[in-house]
Amino acid sequence: MRPWITFAISLLAAACTQTKVFEQEAVEVGGERFLKMAAERLPDLNQPRGGHCIVNLNGEITVLGGHTDGFILLKTAEYLKDGKWVEVPMLYPHDFGFSVKLPDGRIMIGGGCAENFGIGQSWGTEIYDPKTHSFEPSGVLDRKRTGCSAIAFPDGRVLVTGNWYADDDMEIYEPRKGFSFKKPVSVQRGSPLILQTDSSQAIVFSYLSNRGDTCQMIADRLDGEAFLIPLLNEWSIFLPMSFYDPKTSSIGDYTYLIPAKRKIDGRFGILKISGEQFSLLNMEKPLPEKGIEGETLAWGQKIQVNRQTRKAYLTGYDLKRNFYVAEIDYDATLDGGKASSILYYSDILKDFSLNDESWDLLGDGRIVLAGGCFFGESGEALVTDNFKTNSCVFAFSTKPAESTSYPWLWFACGAFVVIGCIFLAYRLLSKKPEEVSDIDTSEVAKKSRQELQEQISKLIEEKELFKKKDIRLSDIASELATNRTYVSLIINSSLGTSFSDLINSYRIEHAKKLMAEQPKMSHSDIAEQSGFSSRTSFLRTFKAKTGMSPKEWKESKR
Repeated sequence: MRPWITFAISLLAAACTQTKVFEQEAVEVGGERFLKMAAERLPDLNQPRGGHCIVNLNGEITVLGGHTDGFILLKTAEYLKDGKWVEVPMLYPHDFGFSVKLPDGRIMIGGGCAENFGIGQSWGTEIYDPKTHSFEPSGVLDRKRTGCSAIAFPDGRVLVTGNWYADDDMEIYEPRKGFSFKKPVSVQRGSPLILQTDSSQAIVFSYLSNRGDTCQMIADRLDGEAFLIPLLNEWSIFLPMSFYDPKTSSIGDYTYLIPAKRKIDGRFGILKISGEQFSLLNMEKPLPEKGIEGETLAWGQKIQVNRQTRKAYLTGYDLKRNFYVAEIDYDATLDGGKASSILYYSDILKDFSLNDESWDLLGDGRIVLAGGCFFGESGEALVTDNFKTNSCVFAFSTKPAESTSYPWLWFACGAFVVIGCIFLAYRLLSKKPEEVSDIDTSEVAKKSRQELQEQISKLIEEKELFKKKDIRLSDIASELATNRTYVSLIINSSLGTSFSDLINSYRIEHAKKLMAEQPKMSHSDIAEQSGFSSRTSFLRTFKAKTGMSPKEWKESKR
């Protein structure tokens, strides 16, 4: 195929994908930049519900238990399949109980209020199998519980503890044996946090007593003596009131990220708990206290982690009922660096009830909120109204909208290319053989590609755009007054690389220059000045590009 034909087809492909490719809207407030999220309304639940469990199982959004309007207990679950919510009967109601994912992928759910209006405690537990969409009984708790928590160990044992307006202790579930008393607790707790510290050990602590008062900052071990947590004298941890599995907040190696608030001034922070070691997550800057309209921004009670992308997600809301997400890049902290964050917001949505518990992180990176209790106003705060629930489901995406194509545009551009090909073919056939070689239509395409290629390189080098951590293909296209698809085409075909790889190549060359000129500069500073998101990212990319670590590279230049 002649080069000019290839180029024409490339132009056709570029033209036909030009729709809805745009920069995310942004709001600048008090030095903070909030990017607007895309919101998608999914089918409504069959039952309005609040106080329920929501989890992504085998790619299906699943909600279990909770209560509906009037604070009436529900005894059903629902899962989203082929654009429709399918309701499944449960054996018992579970509102304000516990849920935990078992090693085999099933979900154990148990305890909760015994009566409508959040009254009493219950005994029953059951296991949901997402493969069969059915429940089976898993035994009776050793103690009636509500406001309880649980974790599962690799061997299938489940630790359950916590209670609300009733006595507390620890109990263990063993497959085929059921539940049995394990040990008393040093502090009576409600909605405790249970963190696994190794394959068979766990610690339990909370800021709430079983009567809703502030309790002592003492952690009980599953096996062993209790110990004090000095950091929690300064910081209060945030805890979801029900159905929270802390493994979703794990960044690996029995290390967890937990929201917290400083007692002296109410400043928001994130605790990093590794084994039995408590510390503050080292962040480049704290999360903002004000939203896009200047209202107080309340960050939520749980963090969800995507360990593949090394990102953690936290939701929040303000008094104007705008919805927020903080995307926290914790990668650098695994190597002694600082975490960075990107802030997102969504406008007030019709029928949307803010809820900082009834959300989950999907495999494709979207954040889905299903149902929840509406908020009623109380002075300058928003308080949960358990008597009014909703059935709406929204999915929020922090990514810019994808480009799409229009069939009519394909047809129009295709017709144009075909007519052009016929015309050029006629010109070539009408020439004498010795004249044909003088007409090289690819020269125009070559010149156009070469010019844009040079413009791209010049732009990146002169403006040092590679130093921007969030540099995007659309930034280059905007600077050159062309479309991102065509820029991508030139980078891929003419330079033989991807946009991210091209940018990283510039970053590595700049890093080499810094190391040569300032050999004592730290890797963290080099990463920062070269445009890398973290020290770890710099080290990983340098090794991939050069086959050597920065230290080895410097030694090779001596």
